[in-house]
Amino acid sequence: MGDLFLKRRENWWVWITWGVVGCIICHYLLSNVSNAWLSLSSPAVLLVVLTAWMNFNKRFDFLAALKIFIVVASISVIPLLAKKISGWDEVIHIAVDSGSVFLCIVLVSVICALLARRPKQYY
Repeated sequence: MGDLFLKRRENWWVWITWGVVGCIICHYLLSNVSNAWLSLSSPAVLLVVLTAWMNFNKRFDFLAALKIFIVVASISVIPLLAKKISGWDEVIHIAVDSGSVFLCIVLVSVICALLARRPKQYY
């Protein structure tokens, strides 16, 4: 039966640390690359690495993995959002850019959570 009735608690400091690592990498890419959207590749690669690790462990269900991925990705894109907001040229462009960034975060997080979830157990 394993840990059928055991409720696991996540150590969120680990995931926040991974988000900060992604934030540093995104800031480094943003300062060296002229295209701001290319810096979104660093959180995506970080999420793929975490997906491979979660799939290897097989202890995360879909919702737990989705929460973790959204937290890590949200922290990782802070430099990109700060660069987009620093312009303040038009509020509409800021809203559209921020919305598209968060839509990308959610889409990549859902795909990674589907890949990282543990298989169904039959008793």
